[in-house]
Amino acid sequence: METSKSKASVQFDSSHLIVRKGESAEETRKGRIAYFITQAALWILAAVYIYPVALVMLSALKTKAELAVNPFGLPTLITFEHFTTAFQTMHFFKSMFNSLVITSISVFIMIFIASAAAYAIIRRNNRFYNGLYLFFLAGLIVPFQMTMIPLYKLMVNLEFINTYHGIIFVYLALTAPFSIFILSGFVRGVPKELEEAAKMDGCGLYRTFFSIVMPLMKPALVTVAILNTFHIWNDFLMPMLFLPSSGMKTLTVQLFSFVGQYFNDWSPIFAGIFLIVYPLIIVYVFAQRFIIKGITAGAVKG
Repeated sequence: METSKSKASVQFDSSHLIVRKGESAEETRKGRIAYFITQAALWILAAVYIYPVALVMLSALKTKAELAVNPFGLPTLITFEHFTTAFQTMHFFKSMFNSLVITSISVFIMIFIASAAAYAIIRRNNRFYNGLYLFFLAGLIVPFQMTMIPLYKLMVNLEFINTYHGIIFVYLALTAPFSIFILSGFVRGVPKELEEAAKMDGCGLYRTFFSIVMPLMKPALVTVAILNTFHIWNDFLMPMLFLPSSGMKTLTVQLFSFVGQYFNDWSPIFAGIFLIVYPLIIVYVFAQRFIIKGITAGAVKG
């Protein structure tokens, strides 16, 4: 007679569940139920995230009349007219160039500034650098609304309004606290023995940092770069305040041109949202493994 343990001795069943040797039939049944519950929860969670993106795309492909009558259904007549309207009204390529220049330069400079600051703060570890670390952390607590008016007056006095470098300075100041906080936690986990070995081999401070420390910080640097890219690319308030000229507007600000006091042209708005979000979705799909790797590595080593 076949026992319950002999039934559980196989490694894989038809549903690809791993069955450990020695498990009873009851344990195997519970494991199977837990597996299907987990799979169902993950599919539901995926649907919750995918549904808004799909709804925006489907709404952009509908006619105005169909969008008003059936906003949540599938389009019966697909039209790309709203994408053409969005391209022309938003001055898409100029706006995308502005967003791309501001985002890429801000993130690139932030990587070097935040990594160098985090390395100095953690390795120096004296009162001055501990105070400097608390100073940066205070930036995470102070709401931007409290600094908006004095910051705007400062930007006007420095003639930084409607300039790329002006808003890049603002983004560097706003993203520095979070970036330094993440990177400093990661630097704590970098073994000092590696730096001491590099020093014995004749490496100076800067060569040790760029040749030894920065390559080890790659997962955290990628995580900081991706999160800051999402923040700056999607930001609406800063470009609205500091880039009022029509030739300097970013994609998110240009999208606001479809909204008026007495009208909202929803079909081109959905097309514009899709054009803005689409590049970020591509970046996220290809870079999500770096985000997870960076966060988990920082959690373990910090």
